[in-house]
Amino acid sequence: MTTKHLLLLSLLGACGGSASSAAPSPVSSAPISRPTGAGNMRVTASDPSTVHILPYQPDQVWRALPGVFDSLGIEVADLDPAKRMIGNTRFKVRGRLKNVPLSRYIDCGTSTQVGPNADSYDVSISLLAEVRPAESSGSTRLTAIFDALAKPGNFAQDYSQCSSKGALETRFIDILNARLKR
Repeated sequence: MTTKHLLLLSLLGACGGSASSAAPSPVSSAPISRPTGAGNMRVTASDPSTVHILPYQPDQVWRALPGVFDSLGIEVADLDPAKRMIGNTRFKVRGRLKNVPLSRYIDCGTSTQVGPNADSYDVSISLLAEVRPAESSGSTRLTAIFDALAKPGNFAQDYSQCSSKGALETRFIDILNARLKR
């Protein structure tokens, strides 16, 4: 399990009770080990998690999640039914995610010659979801963690943190709600 994976899982376990969209904090650098090799990653102290209370049973939400990931074009690679955690912490993509430009979901800076870096860089996405019973009977507390790193494909640079625009998280919940209403 990579350092990044452990960081995401520890964040998932420490999430608060409301949706989070903290402003970015100062940037620091941390060594990481990824499937593509070791390197450094720029890290901000912002919380990449969002929490949603859904008016559905946890089992019902859990069963719908694989289809949500598929609809987004993200293969499920991390699955823990005992903890009800599902997602992918090492999904590599370039340019588009299921025909949607990555720049619609994340901000990785802009190049004056190419435009949004998210659309031309090598991007590594992490999206994890955890299902737990909510305090109110019959409801579910869904915690989702979305994170993205990017680097130019043509240069030997380290991955840099991208910031979420909130659109992927919104789309995730919209697809999930549509599946649950069926």
